[in-house]
Amino acid sequence: MNLNINIFYTTCGSAKQSKKLAKAMLSDKLIVCVNVVKNVESYYRDSGSLKKSNESILLIKTFHTKKKIEDLIKKNHPYDIPFLVRLETKKVNSEYILWARKNT
Repeated sequence: MNLNINIFYTTCGSAKQSKKLAKAMLSDKLIVCVNVVKNVESYYRDSGSLKKSNESILLIKTFHTKKKIEDLIKKNHPYDIPFLVRLETKKVNSEYILWARKNT
């Protein structure tokens, strides 16, 4: 049995936006689960000045490819240029994989 699952990381500007994005992905049955980590402070440089914003992190678990998830994120994400990265996974526990396959 293949014990791999894709995990993608992105952020949203609020818990409300994160919930909306999570529900859109779950409705399309493209993801197994999404974890939302609220109240994250992000610091970055934009147009030459330092910025700070409060965001939520989304950890997206799926069997689908980056292309499918990226298309869905671009369609539903509130940011003009959302950050999306696939995190490397190896040998996820088989019980979780069985549960995830049953529920997607």
